[in-house]
Amino acid sequence: MPPIRIENLHYRYPPFDPSKPEPEEGWVLEDVSLEIPAGEFLGIIGTTGGGKSTLCLALTGLVPQQTSGTIRGDVWIGETNTKRSPVTEIATSVGIVFQDPEANFLGLTVEDEVAFGPENLGVPRDELARRVAWALEMVGMAAFRERSVAQLSGGQKQRVAIAAVLAMTPEVLIMDDPTAELDPAGTAQVLELVRSVRERMPEMTVIMTSGDPEPLVAGADRIAVLRDGRLVAVDAPERLFADFADHFAAGVPAPPVYGLARELNRALNTSFTFHTTEAAAAGLGELLDARS
Repeated sequence: MPPIRIENLHYRYPPFDPSKPEPEEGWVLEDVSLEIPAGEFLGIIGTTGGGKSTLCLALTGLVPQQTSGTIRGDVWIGETNTKRSPVTEIATSVGIVFQDPEANFLGLTVEDEVAFGPENLGVPRDELARRVAWALEMVGMAAFRERSVAQLSGGQKQRVAIAAVLAMTPEVLIMDDPTAELDPAGTAQVLELVRSVRERMPEMTVIMTSGDPEPLVAGADRIAVLRDGRLVAVDAPERLFADFADHFAAGVPAPPVYGLARELNRALNTSFTFHTTEAAAAGLGELLDARS
């Protein structure tokens, strides 16, 4: 599986008025450099407008090939440069799921939707059927294959969108804030699906953005923080959030358990660094046992 290299990436969208010159400022991404090893689960967090979605599009080649604009630096998927290789070629190894699952949909039924991508790549019929069945089983939607996508819940639609990408057998799976428009039940379904994909396909590189870090802390190997288009921190969740005030003063919230740890440490002179609710429950249990 190929590693990903982002090298000194700068990008700004074209001006609304083409007759006006492009401004010198206004970079959506500015001097972003990052290496993502094959098989890593990387979370990307930041405020709205911080550049998360644009970075995802740059990884697929849609930025700048479909958006135009000004770009400096490079994005490499293995030996593939996303500025130069055709988007259709990149799509065979890099799949993306957008925030709104319906933005992905092109088919009428669940089966049609999942088959669309590989069918357009000319995958033979027998292999196509195998891929559709496998992808739907992976996301727990095999029983819905003949259902209209319009009849699905938000969480189910997002799972079908992920299945459609998996059927393309990508080496890199990108999910751009896939839980943003879901209720808690739908969010839990998607996060459980990501965990399942990671367990069953550990060689796949997974990149997931979120405006809320909480969906990422339990599963991501590392979390990157984008602030105003700049990469300001990259680390494992437990280290990144140990002193979250420095990283999140610009409005990105820390998971509630980190705030709990901070207040306990301040009040009781403890040294908790919770990064999941399970860890918080265990730590609080030990604290109560010790003081009872």
